[in-house]
Amino acid sequence: MGATKLDEALPYRWADSPAGRDACANDQRWLGGIVANAAPFSDWWAKARIVQLAYVPMFGADPAIYQGKSDARAIADTLHQELQTYAHAFDWAQCQAQYPSFCKLVNEEYVVSTLNRWKRREFTQAIGRNFEVYRYLGQAGQPEECGEWCTQNTFLVISTASVSLAVERALPNPKLFRPLFNIDELAQVIHDRKIHAITLRTHGYANPAGGFYKFLSDEANYLFAKPKPGAEPTDTLGEDHLYIGYHWPSEQPVFNWGLMRDSLSNLEILLKFLGSLLLLSFIPSIVLISMTELAEKLDIVRDVGPQWHLAIAAGVFFLWLSLLMLLRSVVYQRDRYRAIHYGAPDLGEFFWRLDKSLKRLTLKEAGLLEHDKDAAALLKRHRKLVNLIGHSMGGLVLVNVLRVLSDRFGKDDLESNEDGLGDCLKLGKLILASPDIPLELLREGRSNYVRSAIRRCEQIYLMSSDRDIVLRYLSTLGNWFTEPSVEMSGLRLGNVFLPPNPEQEVHRAPRRKRRREQLKILLIRGALWSRSAVRPTSAYDLFENFSYLDCSKMIGVNAIALDLNPFTAVLIDLVNTVFYLTGRIDVHGGYFFTYTPTFKLLPFLMQVKAPSEEDVRAELKRWDLDNTIRFLYRATPIPGSVDIDTSAAEAGELNDIAIGSTEAP
Repeated sequence: MGATKLDEALPYRWADSPAGRDACANDQRWLGGIVANAAPFSDWWAKARIVQLAYVPMFGADPAIYQGKSDARAIADTLHQELQTYAHAFDWAQCQAQYPSFCKLVNEEYVVSTLNRWKRREFTQAIGRNFEVYRYLGQAGQPEECGEWCTQNTFLVISTASVSLAVERALPNPKLFRPLFNIDELAQVIHDRKIHAITLRTHGYANPAGGFYKFLSDEANYLFAKPKPGAEPTDTLGEDHLYIGYHWPSEQPVFNWGLMRDSLSNLEILLKFLGSLLLLSFIPSIVLISMTELAEKLDIVRDVGPQWHLAIAAGVFFLWLSLLMLLRSVVYQRDRYRAIHYGAPDLGEFFWRLDKSLKRLTLKEAGLLEHDKDAAALLKRHRKLVNLIGHSMGGLVLVNVLRVLSDRFGKDDLESNEDGLGDCLKLGKLILASPDIPLELLREGRSNYVRSAIRRCEQIYLMSSDRDIVLRYLSTLGNWFTEPSVEMSGLRLGNVFLPPNPEQEVHRAPRRKRRREQLKILLIRGALWSRSAVRPTSAYDLFENFSYLDCSKMIGVNAIALDLNPFTAVLIDLVNTVFYLTGRIDVHGGYFFTYTPTFKLLPFLMQVKAPSEEDVRAELKRWDLDNTIRFLYRATPIPGSVDIDTSAAEAGELNDIAIGSTEAP
C-alpha cells in the first residue's frame, strides 16, 4: 500500500455550517449504504467502516458508528474487535482461520491508505468493485452427504447491483456463505491448491437471490458428494475443480415488494407515466366514440349518450394500463436489462481481475517479470480451464461476457478461435440450458456477438425442449416490443428440438451433402406447427458447433409422454402448464434438478476433454434409463484449428464425416 502518514490528522470533522451539514448527511447516507449492502468484512465494507470510525459523531450521527478515533492503530484495533464479535470467535486465531485476508491486510498501513484516498477524493476508485466472492460453508445437518471438497471448492460470485435503486440487496445467509476479502483471496486459493479447472454456472430469468443460493448449495452437495460404491471417477468433482455460482440481479415476478416499493418511491415519475398514458389513450377513444356515433346514425345502436363516451374512454385507458402493468409485473424486460447491463459486465470484470491476480501470483512464484521472455510460455502452461453453464437468460449473459473478453470481437479470421480468456484462463465447454437467445442470431450470415463467443469454445452443448412454455410464450410476449422482428421475438434457441430418430434422418441424406443436410433436421416450434430451425442462408458454421440434447420428454421438464404434432400440441402445453403451476415439474429450469439425467451428466462434461459421441452416448445411457433424451453430436474443432472451406466439402472435394465423429471435416 505504501502510505504510512495521514494527509490530515485524526479525528475528522465536518464543517459546522449549512454546507457541512449537507456534506455530513450525504457522506453518512453513502457510507451507511455501503456498509449495509456490502459483504461484511470484505474490502469495500472495511474501507467504508474505516471512514466512519474516523469521523466525530456530528449532526445526530450515531456515536456507535462514528467514533472519532484519534489514530490509525485504534481504527484497525476496533475493526479487529468487531470481527471477533461478528465471528463469535474465542480468540484471534479463530478469526485468522475464518477471515485470513482481512486479518492479514487490515492493519495500520491499510487504514492510512484508505483515509488518504478518502481525503484525495479517490474513494470511489478505491472501492470500485462490481462483484463479491463468497465461500460455501455447507448445509447444517448434512455433513455425511457433502464430500471432502464440497465446502473448500464451492464459491459464490454476486454482482453488487441491486434489482432496483429503491431496494437493498439480499445478502447470502452467513451460516451458508462466508465472504472473501477480495478477488485476490480466491486467486490465492486457486494458485496454492493447484486448481486445474473452474466451472461457473449462472441462472436465468426470475431467479431472486435467496432461491439461487439454495439451488447452488444443493448442486454443490451433489457434485462433491462422497463417491458411491461402483461409481465412475467422473460422477463427482475432485479436489482440483472449483464450482462457482454466479448471481446477477434478478427478481420474483408479480408478487414482488420491490416492484411496489419502486413505484411508491417515485410517485412523480408514476404520475408522469399515467398522464402520458391518459393522453395517448385519447386517440383510440376518439376513434371508438366516432364509430359508435356513426353506428347510432345508421340505427345499428341506440341511445349512445355521454355516459357511453366516458365509459369508452375509461375502458381504453384502464385496458392499456392493465396490459402495461402486467408486462411490468412479469419483470421480463427488467431482468433482461439487468442481465445485459449489469450481469455480463460484472462477470467480465470478475474474470479480468481473477486472471490479473493469477498472473501476478504465477510470475511471483517463478521469480519472473511480466516482460521477461519466458513469462508468456510459463503463463500458458499454467492456464486454468473455465467451463461455463448458463440457463435461460443466463445464456445471454455468458455470450455477452465472451464478447467482452474476446480479443477480436466480430472477426472470423483464424486468430478469433483462440481460447484464451487472458493470460491464465482458457475457455473449455459452454453448456446452454434453454438459452433465451434469439434463433435469428445463429441464422444470420453476418458476424455477431454469438459468433465471436461460440467459436472460442472447446465444445458447446445445447439442452433444449419444444415444451418449454415459459420460453416460448413469455419470451415472445416480453420481446414483442423490443426485438427488431416478430420472428426474433418468437423463436428462441432454447426451443430447438430434434425429430424422433435424428441419426436415421441424417443418414438418409447423400453422404456428399451430409455435412449440411444433417442440420436441416433441427426443428423449431411456433404454436401448433414446427418448421426447420436452419435456413438455406443460415450461418451453418454456427449450428455445426453445437451438440444438441433434446430434453423435451425428460423427467423434471415434462409430464406427458405424447409425441408432438399439430393435434397434440395444445394438450401437451395444457398438461405441462398444470403440472408446472402446481410445482410438480419445471418446464424451463428442470435441467438442474439433481435427479435429472442432464444434471447427472454435468460432472462428466465438466471433466472430460472434448468427449467423443460414443463417450457422451455411453454416459447418457447410464443416467437416462428411459431413453427420453434425443442426442445429436457435433464435435467442435479445437480453438485455433484451421477451418475447412464448406464449399469444397459440398463439392465432394473433401470427405464428410458422419454425425458423431470426433474429427473435424
